[in-house]
Amino acid sequence: MSSMAYNAAAGLGGMLKAGHEHHFDDDAASDGGAVVARSIAAACELSRMLSSSLGPQGRNKLVVNHLEKIIVTSDCASILKEIEVEHPAAKLLELAVQQQETECGDGTNLALMFAGELLTRTLDLMKTMGWRHKTDILEGYHLASTKLLDELLADSSSGGCVVGTLKHPASSPEALKELQEKVLKPVLGSKQYGTEDVLSDLVGQACQIVLKEGSMLQPESIRTVKILGGSVSQSACVQGFVAQRGVETTKTHCEKAKIAVYASGVEASATEAKGTVLMKTADDLKNYNRTEEAKMEEIIQGIAESGVQVIVTGGTISDMALHFIEKYGLMALKLSSKWELRRLCQATSATALVRLGAPTPEEMGCATVTQKSVGGRTVTVFENDVDGSSKIATLVLRASTSSVLNDLERAVEDGVHAVQMACKDGRVVYGGGACEMECAVKLDQLADQHPGLEQYAIRAFAKSLECVARTLADNAGWDAIQVLADIRAAHVNGQADVGVDISTEPGSTSMKEANVYDLMSVKRSALKLAIEAATTVLKVDQIIMSKQSGGPKMPGQ
Repeated sequence: MSSMAYNAAAGLGGMLKAGHEHHFDDDAASDGGAVVARSIAAACELSRMLSSSLGPQGRNKLVVNHLEKIIVTSDCASILKEIEVEHPAAKLLELAVQQQETECGDGTNLALMFAGELLTRTLDLMKTMGWRHKTDILEGYHLASTKLLDELLADSSSGGCVVGTLKHPASSPEALKELQEKVLKPVLGSKQYGTEDVLSDLVGQACQIVLKEGSMLQPESIRTVKILGGSVSQSACVQGFVAQRGVETTKTHCEKAKIAVYASGVEASATEAKGTVLMKTADDLKNYNRTEEAKMEEIIQGIAESGVQVIVTGGTISDMALHFIEKYGLMALKLSSKWELRRLCQATSATALVRLGAPTPEEMGCATVTQKSVGGRTVTVFENDVDGSSKIATLVLRASTSSVLNDLERAVEDGVHAVQMACKDGRVVYGGGACEMECAVKLDQLADQHPGLEQYAIRAFAKSLECVARTLADNAGWDAIQVLADIRAAHVNGQADVGVDISTEPGSTSMKEANVYDLMSVKRSALKLAIEAATTVLKVDQIIMSKQSGGPKMPGQ
């Protein structure tokens, strides 16, 4: 046991284990803001790195992770997941992004970028006012965030930015079409610009299959299957389940077939204990094998007589079982993943059996089963034509490279999460930076009402909101300063729908005419998490890091 004596001359270092790191403020030299300034610098560097990925014209990042896997994407959460951030202050922003991804599935870049911009503005305030006024700065941020989250991101009747409410997408075809135009296309366009029309139609079809009026969309009910080759326009939506392997039998198509699903293998069960069989004559040897064959034939015959036409198993199919399956004209498919088996049961309304035998009518599923070749790959499609009978929709995505396929999958997931959030709260605000600019103008008016030092913090907060429009214009190749000035002038004059136009000059247009909207709940969640992460960084005055566990690393790591 180490000594209990405390070396006062060594300070904190004499109390902590050897190898720790301690960063603190020297009040006399830095006015008490050195640690905050270093934390802000690290967090802002992370935000600056990913700000160029915002919007439809955002740039991709090529990331090589620790397993040497190459990821090409503009999705903020996916990039942060792979680059392994270590700085504790920057890690706080990463945690905010992860939480936004978990809660909403979209708006991750907004959360990171706004937090970084707010910290950058705080650094400017520190240089002007000194960090001794940190209480006034944090109070100003609190006033601005309360006004933003409780009043501005609320219904327009109360002076907020909400401009409409979407109906439940399953209530009518018109409601689904409106959701596609106002929510899905902007969300998918920000990830896959140019293919948002195709992808929004696919996600819309999938939602139409699995969504019932008044119910919440479960993202796991829409599955994606990636098949290399072809183009995005060849992607399709299947009402049912798609297995990425072919059937084991010569029969490859069955119309409206009854399906039996077995969690175990279709083979003779082995004994739990070893045994010895004594054979005295040649007839004994013949009859021993015949008994096993007769038992297997009896099982397969019973399955066939119950009306089952397709057998799906999560284990192996023995050669003897396959022989009798062929004899009785059945189809057989092996699925090695228990998750795949579970999804198939969900899609066909079947029950996975642990006993090998004929299922009851309640345990059977029903679907049209077809083996197809897509892009040189054999797949088996379980398709349900009857409305309401399938709880699973499958999107078959096609693209020329694996990196594009993975990015398409991430875009579809964001689109599905957007539909889920729209089912929870259908309120929308103008997109393209219009909502943030309107909030910035209103917060400037709030700053005019506060004569104290808080007004500088409120103005810095309002200025930070302009980063969305500025970054969108910058990524689109416009003169960001001129576009920002035009949009701000329009909002001051009461044109609350003016935002960034990424395709045509002069770079600003009416978001109402362009049909670009954002979900209020997603935007509110992103801004709230960003504010919490930024203020947490600002409240840190010391960083104490323990010695990392584990032995020395291998060379080259």
